[in-house]
Amino acid sequence: MPRGITIGATHYPTKEAVRDVCRGIVQRYGAGGDVTDPDDDAFCRDLLERHPEYDLKRGAGIAHFRVIAHTDHGHRSIGIGLVRFDGEVADFSWNACLTPFSQRTQVLAALRHAVAGQVTLARNAVLDSGQPLVCSVTGTPIPSATELHIDHAAPTFLELAEDFISDNGGVDAFRILADSGTGVTYIELEDKELEKRWQDHHQEHAVLRPVLKRVNLSDLRRTNGPDTANP
Repeated sequence: MPRGITIGATHYPTKEAVRDVCRGIVQRYGAGGDVTDPDDDAFCRDLLERHPEYDLKRGAGIAHFRVIAHTDHGHRSIGIGLVRFDGEVADFSWNACLTPFSQRTQVLAALRHAVAGQVTLARNAVLDSGQPLVCSVTGTPIPSATELHIDHAAPTFLELAEDFISDNGGVDAFRILADSGTGVTYIELEDKELEKRWQDHHQEHAVLRPVLKRVNLSDLRRTNGPDTANP
């Protein structure tokens, strides 16, 4: 296993190297500045996905990121925050994103990976239907196949996964395949029979819908995802 840490598709030799990227974003945009560069935005999204309270932080979904000033225990500092689709702004600690994945985080990642093929099939079915591409969340047209992603409607991915985990002995009963990769996408379950039961459960209960790429990547991004088979 290589030393360092992987954020998205990029491997960094140390956590401090990732912190330097974060500091660079803060310096480039300054307090109150919206993060506009696509590479910076993608980095922030990939970094935030590692946060132990990711689902709570993203809330109604992430529209974009902003450099914000915040106060913690009376100490004022400047960091990276997120702006949700509902207009709310929340800060997050990049150091919290650099801690090792919890067992729960790894299990959820493995479950997402296991149903990526189902997401691909759903996307292909939408494209092959001949019907206009319309975002199920915003009601606006999806202009092209490259802007089409697939998302879970109710029940959300997290609801499906948590129910399955609870019904199968809890999160500690799920073993992660050793040395299966350093990124979230490549984490897999060791028990392939259990994985198959999860795939069947997901196939039976998941309601997949077309959404705009920006909606899925802003999230909707994993209560649900983003769903791993999306391009």
